[in-house]
Amino acid sequence: MSNSLLRLISRPFLVAGFALATALPALAQTAGPVPPAADAAIRKALDGKLGQGVKIDAITRTPYADLYEVRAGADILYIDETGRYVFQGSVIDLSNGRNLSRERSEGLQAEADRAMRTVLWSQDSLKHALKMTKGNGKRQMIVFEDPYCGFCKRMRESFEQMNDITVYTFLLPILSEDSGVKSRNVWCSANRQKAYDDWMLRGVAPAAAKKDCDDSIAETQALARRLRINGTPAIFFTDGTRQPGFMPADALEKRLTSVRN
Repeated sequence: MSNSLLRLISRPFLVAGFALATALPALAQTAGPVPPAADAAIRKALDGKLGQGVKIDAITRTPYADLYEVRAGADILYIDETGRYVFQGSVIDLSNGRNLSRERSEGLQAEADRAMRTVLWSQDSLKHALKMTKGNGKRQMIVFEDPYCGFCKRMRESFEQMNDITVYTFLLPILSEDSGVKSRNVWCSANRQKAYDDWMLRGVAPAAAKKDCDDSIAETQALARRLRINGTPAIFFTDGTRQPGFMPADALEKRLTSVRN
């Protein structure tokens, strides 16, 4: 559960809510569409209370206890149709011991991961990345890097030791003001991959970009926000998994071998 949602209500109420949740039976109520009046009341009640930048993705009627599920990303809370009573915690079906809240949250997260994997590996996204192919290029990965990131430079050294790989590199300037300049200069080079390797591996700065060059930095930054990338390097594999931070060549080899798409 995100911290912004946890700040919605006080700890005593959270405890009370959890106790109530564990006592709720799965009532014989059919889930259905949310009445417009209930939807409006719930949204009004929660307006400004979910934390900065957190938005309601969906409100659905649950099949138990006249509660409505409010979803913000993979986070869930429950509320009544008046928008007055809300609690966070686990709804447990005492007849079989199933944690319905956990199952729902895990399902939503898996769904979000699948959707993001599709977006990340789409041609619309990859057209904003540098592409390096070695050997047959069958083993693929995506990496987000800053031109001034020391561990990113070590990642490039790892790639130098490997073969039969394709590496898509998104230039993500987050460490310094000049990171953006270097990223733009690399992207606007006649040979982007060579310009980037020259800088990361040999310390040779790329030539200054022409003013009319249309770089892809803004698109990469937007994608990184959706992926909640907070540092570089950030590595993504074709099975949808990610690895934050540096990986040496031997660890990358082992990881790529274990990938199951």
